[in-house]
Amino acid sequence: MNESTGNNGQMVAEGDLGARELADLRIELDKIDNRLLEDVRDRIEVCTRVAYLKERYGIPVMQPGRVGTVHDHAHRFALEHGLSPQFLHDLYDLMIAETCRVEDLIVATEELRTNGAPVQHTGTDRVLVRRTAADGACDIDAD
Repeated sequence: MNESTGNNGQMVAEGDLGARELADLRIELDKIDNRLLEDVRDRIEVCTRVAYLKERYGIPVMQPGRVGTVHDHAHRFALEHGLSPQFLHDLYDLMIAETCRVEDLIVATEELRTNGAPVQHTGTDRVLVRRTAADGACDIDAD
């Protein structure tokens, strides 16, 4: 078995060193994941404020030009940093879809509050919505 000297001068098996390095890298990944999750939460929170602004001023929820701008930025970023443009495209499609869901819920809730219009809910926080970020289509289901 190969051995090395650890930080405290004691002999440590290489497998133990590998396990320690792996544990350190996992701690680093956990910190990055926490920042990523916080950033996603913050992004959705800002999009919530955007939805309220759109509702207040009668601005359409879906802005296809904005979706294209976001995708173009992610594509350039991927190319500049050696990442997969398709991966970032797919990631942004997921985030945009969630943003659309949240915006539609806000608009539907505000419409209900303002006009008393019926809104179909699937649970406490969902309005049935089918929309794709690519085409900007939106259908609220009555099922």
